[in-house]
Amino acid sequence: MGGRWNSPGRSVVYMAESVSLAVLENLVHMAKEDFPTGYVVITAVLPDGIVVLTEEQLVAQLGHTDQKTLGDQWVDLRLSSVLAVRSKIVFFEHNYLLNPQHPDFRGITTEPPEEFAFNERLSCTRHVGGGRSKPRCQPKSFSGP
Repeated sequence: MGGRWNSPGRSVVYMAESVSLAVLENLVHMAKEDFPTGYVVITAVLPDGIVVLTEEQLVAQLGHTDQKTLGDQWVDLRLSSVLAVRSKIVFFEHNYLLNPQHPDFRGITTEPPEEFAFNERLSCTRHVGGGRSKPRCQPKSFSGP
């Protein structure tokens, strides 16, 4: 299965800078019927000295900006084991792509998985075909401090 940064047939591990960003990245692709269960949080531990290439460095090195083409070339050329890319959801945060084809990938370890449950309130709105549907839940009123 492909993604924003890779074509089908090219293996890439997508990770987020934080658990909250991972939640948002998942929610934008789900409808209420798809509301997730059985998720876990897994933390990757990068060894000292591992090269983390940035999206900007990759564009400068390869000379074009199409994300899928950039990602495919990054995988195929094994330019680094980790690529930092800007989130489309929260622009000043990053997702990290891991390249299993790169020799340094073997040095990346993971912490034990931790169970994760999405808060049910997150299923009140859903992303539908490029737009947002109307809220399905009544928002709670808020009165400041």
